Formats: sequence, structure tokens, C-alpha cells
Amino acid sequence: MSVREILEQRRSVRHYDPHYKLDSETLATWIEGASKSPNGNNIQATRYLVIDDPDLKNLLLPIAFNQQQVTEASVLIVVLGDYQAFEKENIINIHEDGFQKGYFDASLRDYLANAAIQYYLNKSKEDLKLELVRDASLASMSLVLLANEAGLHTITMSGYDSEQLKSALQISDRYEDVMLIAIGKGIKQGHKTVRHVVDKVIYKNKI
Repeated sequence: MSVREILEQRRSVRHYDPHYKLDSETLATWIEGASKSPNGNNIQATRYLVIDDPDLKNLLLPIAFNQQQVTEASVLIVVLGDYQAFEKENIINIHEDGFQKGYFDASLRDYLANAAIQYYLNKSKEDLKLELVRDASLASMSLVLLANEAGLHTITMSGYDSEQLKSALQISDRYEDVMLIAIGKGIKQGHKTVRHVVDKVIYKNKI
């Protein structure tokens, strides 16, 4: 299917075959693909905590307001943003790696790394959180598209208690939880949804 066809056919699926198992290798290829998504200064801050242990899923069920896809989908992914990605060492290492692979010369390496370091230097925690949420959301959409391209089903979830989730999974404050994504084999198609006509969401030159 084309990207357009996937977008037209995709639904948020809430009912999954609990016996279907998504193999780790396939999921890893999708995450690798999602990592190619646009991200600020290429600092690559998005992380994926894959939950497939039934006991952990059951633990998370009430934290996610008893949404059954948490336990029935093959995997539940906690999409995270890593605040350590903003650190100088990470930025330098990434750009050095690009230089070593021949993607740019030393002059551009230094310019890009220094520009990124300065960009994040005086940003507030809220500013950095926005950067993480933006990048993780772009990566999450890519992951959803790849899973749907392969014939599986997904749902993105913001309906959960963030503090309880981080406590249950022992996620430190180094990470910002952005969303949950359930992936599996749907047994009931998600319902269609009404979307605004395009003229209602486009502004040209001014609002």
C-alpha cells in the first residue's frame, strides 16, 4: 500500500487476538525504520520500552484505565524521550560518527555540533520537554505506519496515569513518557471517524 492508502485505511483498533505474537526481529526493523524520522538536530532522543510480559501488562491495565488493548495486543510500547540526549557529549558523539562515515567534513561537523549545543543550552525543562514530545511523536507515527503497512493494527494511547506508569516500570526522571502504542492483530476493525474538511484546517499567510 502507498502511504496515502495506509492513512485512509488506518483505524484505532481496540480489540486484539491475545494469542498472536509479534516477533522481536520484526518489531526491531520497524523501530529502526521509525528512527529515520525527522528529529531536532539529529540528537535521536526517542526511546522505546517494549512490554510483552503478561504480568507487566496486567500490572499496567488499571494504570491505563482498564483499556483491554493493554493486555490483549501483542506488544505495548512506552514511547519515551531521553533528556540525556541534550547533553554535549551525546551531540558531539553523534556528529563525530557522521563525520567518520563520510557524511560531512570536519568543518560542517563542528558547525552542526556547536549549533545544536548552543540551541539547547539555555532552554527550560518545559522547552526541552516540547522538543522530546515533538520528536517522539514523529517517530511514533512512522512506527504506526510501518506496523499498518505490514498488515497489523495499532492504537496510540495517552489515557494512562503517568506517575503510576513510571513508578510501576521504574522509569526515572531521565525520561519523559510521551505515549503508549499497542500493536497486534486486530479482531475487530476500529470504527470510522469524522475528520474536518480540509478547508477548515488550512490557513494561508494569516490566521
